[in-house]
Amino acid sequence: MFRFLSFVLIGVVTISSQILFAEDVKSLGTVYISVGGDNKLAWFNLDEKGKLQKGGEIMTDAGPGPIAINPKQKMLYLGIRGAKSVSAYKLSDMGTPEFLGSNPIFGNPVYLTLDPSKKWILTSHYTEGKACVYKLDANGIPTGSAIQILDAIKNPHSIQIDKSNKMVYVPNTGADKIFVRNWDATKGMISTDASNDVDSKKGSGPRHFTFHPILPEVYFVNEKDSTVSVFEKDEITGKLKHLQTISTLPQNYQGPNTCADIHVTPNGKFVYASNRGHNSIAGYRVDAGLGKLEAIEQTATEKIPRAFNIDPTGKFLVVAGQDSGKIAVFMINNQSGKLTQTDSVEVGKGPAWVEIVARP
Repeated sequence: MFRFLSFVLIGVVTISSQILFAEDVKSLGTVYISVGGDNKLAWFNLDEKGKLQKGGEIMTDAGPGPIAINPKQKMLYLGIRGAKSVSAYKLSDMGTPEFLGSNPIFGNPVYLTLDPSKKWILTSHYTEGKACVYKLDANGIPTGSAIQILDAIKNPHSIQIDKSNKMVYVPNTGADKIFVRNWDATKGMISTDASNDVDSKKGSGPRHFTFHPILPEVYFVNEKDSTVSVFEKDEITGKLKHLQTISTLPQNYQGPNTCADIHVTPNGKFVYASNRGHNSIAGYRVDAGLGKLEAIEQTATEKIPRAFNIDPTGKFLVVAGQDSGKIAVFMINNQSGKLTQTDSVEVGKGPAWVEIVARP
C-alpha cells in the first residue's frame, strides 16, 4: 500500500514522504539516515528478514550530520552542520518524524548525546575545538544559549555520558587524548579538572567509542592508526585503565585507511568497527570475563563506511557508505559474530549517520 504525503513547509524544514509498508512482514524498527550531500533526513523500515523499505524523507535547510535518539519519549535530534543548529522531532508509532523546533548552537556539530535524565543535550564541535551543553525545555526541544562551552580541546569527535550520569568522556582526535570528566546533571556542567584525562598512543586519533552493556569496558576506535583500544572503567571514579589495543585491518593490508565508527551488540558478545579505505566492518568477539577483544574477520561493505549501527534486537547491522550513497544491511550470526549481507539500497549523496529505533 502506498501513501503519498505532499510537500509541507515547516519553518525551514521541508517534508517529502513516500511510505511503503508490507503488511505481512514483521517490522523490527525504523532506520534513520542523515544524508548530508542531499540536505535530508531519510528513514526506512527494517523488517525481520533484514530487508529495507523506504519510509520517507525530510528536507533540511543545510547538510545534516549527527543524530541522537530518546526512544522512551520518541524524540529524534538532528544536528544541522551548515546551519549550526539542532532540530527536534517527535516520532510517531510508525516512525515518521514531526518537526517540533530548532535551536542555534555554537558551531557545526559532529556528535550529539543526551544525558540519562534527558534534561540536557551535549554537542561536540571538531573544527571549533569545543564541547557544549544545552538545556532541553519541557517539550524536549533544545533552548537558549549554551549552558557551558568546554574549551582546550583539539578536534573532539564525540561525547558521551555514562549510564550513572556522573561521568562524561570526550575523545580528542587531534590531541590523542581522552577527556575523563565529572558531570553535574543538576547544573548541566562538565568539570574542567583534567587530572583523570587519558593520553592515547601518539598518532592514534581516538574518535568514537561505545560502552559495554554489562561489563565495565569502554571501546574506542582510533581513526588514524586503524585500531580499537579497550579500557576498563572504574565504576566509582570513572577513571579509565588501558587493557588492550587491537588492529581493525588484516595483517597483510598495506593500503590507506582511517576508522570511523564503533558499536557493541546489545548482548555484549560482539564489537564492530568501520574501516574507510579497506571499506569493511571489523568484527570482534568479547571475552565475557575480561572484556578484551578477539578478531573475527573483516567483512567487505559499502565504499567509505563512515557510519553504522546495530538494531535494538542485535540481529542486524546497518552501514552507510559515504561515497557509494547506499546503506547495506548485514545479519549478525549470534554464535560466531560473522556478518552476512541481506540488503543494499540507494539513499542519496553522502550518508553520514545511522540510528535505529525499535517499533513499539
